[in-house]
Amino acid sequence: MLSRPWLFLQMRRSFCWLVPVLLLGCCSAVGAEDFFLTIGGGYSPSGNQASLENNVMFAQRALGEQGVLGEHNDVFFSDGDAVGKDLQVMDPNSVPKANRLMAEFFGSSNDLGLSYRNHNIPNVKGSTEPDNIRKWFGGVGQTMMSGDRLYVYVTAHGSRSSDRQSPYDTTIATWNNSAIRMTEFVEMLDGLPKGVDVVAIMVQCHAGGFARFIFNEGDPEKGLSDQNRIGFFATVHDRPASGCTPEVDEASYVEYSTYFWAALSGRNRSGRLIERPDYNGDGVVSFDEAHAYTVITADTIDLPVMSSGEFLSIHSFFDEDDPKLLRNDESYALILSLATPSQRAILEGLSEQLELNGDQRITEAWKTTQSDQNRGSSRRRRRSSPEEGLRRRITRDLERKWPELANVLNPVSIDLLTSRQDEFVEAIEDHPDYPRYRELLAETDTDQAKTKVKYERFVRIADNVALAGNLRRLGDEQLISQFNAIVDAESGSLKQNAGD
Repeated sequence: MLSRPWLFLQMRRSFCWLVPVLLLGCCSAVGAEDFFLTIGGGYSPSGNQASLENNVMFAQRALGEQGVLGEHNDVFFSDGDAVGKDLQVMDPNSVPKANRLMAEFFGSSNDLGLSYRNHNIPNVKGSTEPDNIRKWFGGVGQTMMSGDRLYVYVTAHGSRSSDRQSPYDTTIATWNNSAIRMTEFVEMLDGLPKGVDVVAIMVQCHAGGFARFIFNEGDPEKGLSDQNRIGFFATVHDRPASGCTPEVDEASYVEYSTYFWAALSGRNRSGRLIERPDYNGDGVVSFDEAHAYTVITADTIDLPVMSSGEFLSIHSFFDEDDPKLLRNDESYALILSLATPSQRAILEGLSEQLELNGDQRITEAWKTTQSDQNRGSSRRRRRSSPEEGLRRRITRDLERKWPELANVLNPVSIDLLTSRQDEFVEAIEDHPDYPRYRELLAETDTDQAKTKVKYERFVRIADNVALAGNLRRLGDEQLISQFNAIVDAESGSLKQNAGD
């Protein structure tokens, strides 16, 4: 059986350079401290959504509840402590019901309830402009000592690389329409004292470009950095990420860090306890287990990445002509037997969600990811949804009752929004089709893009299991040692410096 083409990783051997062995220890030095650096918010008021503020608040709450936030906790957000309306907020419920219904049936609900205010994050150190971040690394960063850990949490916007020759040099969008490129971020990390470990959690669009920060100058050809770095990224370098919204209702948030912080803290955004994803049963939720929980649980368009997978994309490969290497169409039973506890949890969890069965499920899942690749776009006009048909019927009936509604600025229309608003709301809510219309709106339709990406997550994890096996079969002891050290660091936890 011919193996399927390799979807995600480059099929090449790139062992021409020598690199130092990475020593990412599971345990930090006695007395070592954790430093937290948060970079959050948008590039301007119109790009600074309420969800970014709430992400920072949730992370701070989750970390605080775990008792790991000490004196070294610095937050840079949007315009810093400047006075002004820098945050975009959307609260449709702040708009009178008559106005909401008028917009829904006779106009547009877009931006209804949109407003701006100053952000509410306390004790910000400054704006996210690149100079401020560089100054932090040149100031606070220089006080760190060997064995200390730096956590960098980025909840912002991001962009593709502007250089086609360097597609992984993606950016973090920072205040005043500025940006920090991946390679610039690597330069900042390079300036930290020797022996400092780095853990990054990044949820901006195209965050996966920063997965290459583990390499010198962000370039795999220049070898692995001497600095111990691991990262967890919402999605790959060439895709947008879920999550940025001006909506104030946090129950609707489904971005990467919503699940990552919940897994580490044991509580979701609403404060409710979740079942801790302790997949290996050691009593502690590790970083890789939090990542796995996110991959399984997040109903988003994201294709998450972590450092070990990025390392494998460079240093391991599939070769159907080499009989000693695993193929990318191996049986599910074999892949499951080689998987780590976190990887097994993902494979089994997604198998259940996607109703995947049998020993050839990996190949079948891969076929599903390819099903729309060569399908041309249809010229046919899409049929309207059932709820749209009901909405139009309700609109027509109301216009028969009040022909003046043909123009929402007509005096009668204005009366229906003001002095007669109860009459208007009652007419809509008493329409015989209105209950079914609301039911249809409330139903969660299957989102093909979100379902397809779960197949991609499944295949990516299965491939990473096989690629890890191939790395060991290739026998380069230095690369194997480096990979094992990264995996060990990913299995670390928030409280390791405290000795918990």
